Amino acid sequence: MKKTHKENNTKVIIPKEIITYLMDLADTLFEKDYYSYIEYANILIDDILDFIHTLPHAPHYNLSHTAEMRFNRYGRDLQYAFFKRKSSKHTTWYVFSTGKVIDILRYITNNHKDGKYIRAPFTEED
Repeated sequence: MKKTHKENNTKVIIPKEIITYLMDLADTLFEKDYYSYIEYANILIDDILDFIHTLPHAPHYNLSHTAEMRFNRYGRDLQYAFFKRKSSKHTTWYVFSTGKVIDILRYITNNHKDGKYIRAPFTEED
């Protein structure tokens, strides 16, 4: 997996479907008792959005062939960036995007759902 860096003038576009997914995610996490208060679920969404806004400066990785086959429904030649929240050390969030100067967000997932497809041989310091 090749690590790349973005240009400083990159603009990140968050499609309506991604915003809807994040709002639904907050509700789902609350309803399934992952969080005892909706406010805590909303803090997670805020953290994800904060990370999305740092994408132009975050390291990006190319997908392996296996991962490309899994995620190509969201677009071709995607790259991903990842982050972990300090309050949830067992969950890694992956943000997939086009990796262009106008960077369009295509998909968000975590290691519990799709981590087996992204076997990242790197440390958090990368």
